[in-house]
Amino acid sequence: MDLPFIKKKEKPESGSADTGAPPAQNEPSEDEIRLKLYKLIIDRYRDMIEQGETRSVSDLKAMIMPHHEKIALLREAITGGFHPFVYEEHFLQAAKMCFEHVSSFKTISAPVSFWLEFAEMQVLMAGDEIDKSILLCSLLRSLGSQNAKVFMTDSRNSYVLFQFAGKSYVADYSQKELVEKETGEAALESLKGKIIYSFNDKEYESFQEPE
Repeated sequence: MDLPFIKKKEKPESGSADTGAPPAQNEPSEDEIRLKLYKLIIDRYRDMIEQGETRSVSDLKAMIMPHHEKIALLREAITGGFHPFVYEEHFLQAAKMCFEHVSSFKTISAPVSFWLEFAEMQVLMAGDEIDKSILLCSLLRSLGSQNAKVFMTDSRNSYVLFQFAGKSYVADYSQKELVEKETGEAALESLKGKIIYSFNDKEYESFQEPE
């Protein structure tokens, strides 16, 4: 028995009369269907994913990894041209190269709370601001900076601040600029929004008022 509502329409022969039916819409591609499927999976298991991605203070500090294998490879690629690398002479130039490398990554936001690892960022050439800040801070610490820190604000912006040779520097991804400031206070005042916390692999500081 024919079921008209699931029967495929036969392709009209060349020269046949127009039936007046609306043209068939383009079928979604396999990639489009796959993306819709991924979204359904993410939406269904959102709570489980985000629970697994929750980070404590100690977890955040542990994400700054100056001795990580991927960080070491990037450091060697950046410092290899200095013959040899001397912190007092070459750090600022190397820091600018690190910032340019991280800024070349596209800024993306995951549909759920999700932390990218260094290798995953390199493959994607992308990450959100906090992922990029963690990568940059790890690189700066690997180059010898004792004061490089990630700063998060309530505007959901993320920055890396460090000092060198009496000046302070702000890595601002929204402007794709490494901004030089005369003082640490001026550097902090340039951040968008109220600072919530800062951290590196050695310390964590909260700027929120205790409840």
